[in-house]
Amino acid sequence: MAQKNALGKGLGAMFPDLLNDISNKTPLTVCGIEELRPNRYQPRKNFHEQDQKQLIASIKKSGVIQPIVVRKLDKGYEIIAGERRWRAAQAAGLKDVPIVVREATDMEAAEISLIENIQREELNPLEEASAYVTLMETFRLSQEEISSRVGKDRSTVANTVRLLKLPEKAKTALVEKKITSGHARSLLSLTITDEQNKVLDLILKKGLNVRETEKLIQSSKSKQQEKKP
Repeated sequence: MAQKNALGKGLGAMFPDLLNDISNKTPLTVCGIEELRPNRYQPRKNFHEQDQKQLIASIKKSGVIQPIVVRKLDKGYEIIAGERRWRAAQAAGLKDVPIVVREATDMEAAEISLIENIQREELNPLEEASAYVTLMETFRLSQEEISSRVGKDRSTVANTVRLLKLPEKAKTALVEKKITSGHARSLLSLTITDEQNKVLDLILKKGLNVRETEKLIQSSKSKQQEKKP
């Protein structure tokens, strides 16, 4: 449970050397907006249009209040936390933005970007799953190690990663919030793509909840067993 408490306290609780007391202990500087580069490990691929419009309007009115956390590159800076603000500042026409420069390894930058988005609930389930896979494949972290870092149970991490096995049609429905992660996990209990898509069609057509979906799948499996000689 301590893991979840650490996550709830913010990034500073998990990466104190990177983000703790930024405003009090770390000098702010201003740099040209074109000097910044997005985090190569940014898990978020889609930025909600309406939310982004609101942020742009806010920045046009008040500027970028919270500095963008970056690390130094050979040329310019890579964003560790604050890509949404950077994108919105660009759209708002700003030429300069406030930044805090910190040292961070590739793995720390990837972890911070993931955790920042999880805390703000800005990732869709597939983006979160892809981020976990990056941590596993690029940085050789186990699911247990990831669960410790993000403050979630290992089973939650494992179930999220499994969502990447969904057929494309179901992935689209999940991203568009036409189905929930619960629906998606139910579909994964089926092993044939055509069957998954048929059940998905029924979910969308009839507005089935997760429990109804599970009953439908169980009934379908029972009928298939009865047909076997």
